[in-house]
Amino acid sequence: MRTEQLYNNDPYLKEFDAKVIEVIPYEDKFGIVLDRTAFYPEGGGQTSDTGYLNTSSVLQVIEKAGELLHIIDEPFQSKEVKGQINWSRRFDHMQQHTGQHILSECFEELFQGSTDSFHMGKDIASIEINIESFSEDDSLRIESMANNIICSNLPVTARVVTNDELKSIPLRKKPKVDENIRIVEIKNFDYSPCCGTHVSATGEVGMIKIKNWEKCKDGIRFTFVCGYRALKDYSMQNSITKALCEKLSVRDHDVFEAVCKVMSDCKYAEKQLSVVNQELIKLEAENISKECPLVGGIRLVSRIFDNRSINDIKILAQYLTQVPGTVALLACKNESAQIIFTRSEDISINMNTLFRAVLHIIDGKGGGNAKTAQGGGSKVDRLSDFMDSAIDMLKNKDV
Repeated sequence: MRTEQLYNNDPYLKEFDAKVIEVIPYEDKFGIVLDRTAFYPEGGGQTSDTGYLNTSSVLQVIEKAGELLHIIDEPFQSKEVKGQINWSRRFDHMQQHTGQHILSECFEELFQGSTDSFHMGKDIASIEINIESFSEDDSLRIESMANNIICSNLPVTARVVTNDELKSIPLRKKPKVDENIRIVEIKNFDYSPCCGTHVSATGEVGMIKIKNWEKCKDGIRFTFVCGYRALKDYSMQNSITKALCEKLSVRDHDVFEAVCKVMSDCKYAEKQLSVVNQELIKLEAENISKECPLVGGIRLVSRIFDNRSINDIKILAQYLTQVPGTVALLACKNESAQIIFTRSEDISINMNTLFRAVLHIIDGKGGGNAKTAQGGGSKVDRLSDFMDSAIDMLKNKDV
């Protein structure tokens, strides 16, 4: 590699001067190769730095074919550059990556759980730990230990070691390379081969908070936040709690019980509303049946409803067809057309045949059986034509 990697020796370096070695086309952009750089490339679970080369925005930094490419989206002519790191992004990455080392060692010591992978996202980071189970009490133990390490403000150092030196270091995991092995050490706590950027003392991590965990292929995947991310997350959670307290007129430690009560009350109200709604639909069906004229000895009910639930329409159809000699062709017009064709048990008309015969009019899909067919279509403006065609087929006894 032709580029001197300044971030290895000084992750706090924010600006640097460099010479352009080459400009390489990369997809629809350009990759700038420098003789030296403080930009960390994507790798080891850590996303790359961003920033500027002179006035050009560095969108991403990658390692490709043994070269570090600083990706920009405009032609680049300068031979010398002043590089400027997006420091808030870099320091955030340093906090998250160091926090991961702390968490991983805590999992090793408390649960003998090895870290299978690490990923740093924009808002949260995640690690996969090779353990079978985990609980809320376990989370408290891990967080307590991890944050005690942070409060101890232990020095964090990084150095390339020889193979002889490597033998005497109590590594948490084996290195993936055979030479230029870089070890990140949290003094008297964790020793891990790593190429990422880290803070100089654990106190700079601020705090660690495990947000969630879920089963994955070989263990459990944990999402967590450190430092300013943890502060941002706390601020968001506090705002939500504060808003709930104001809405429910309770103190913060009573919010959970208050929310549970609201949910219980809502479920009860929904149940009562459902009972009332069914009674109203039953009454509606009775009124429709009384007013509906006979067509060829059949009580034919045809209705198109605006902005009405298809579930309500299905209930209405059930009540209507409890009356002998009834055919119900019902539709509701919302963003799309939704339809149900059904009949009483004493009628021999095949509703699926009827339904499929006219379905093309609304560019629809669906089907069913001889008694009931249902589906929907996108041509809402053709719904009236659809229903008229079905009625004509019934009158002409084409089914």
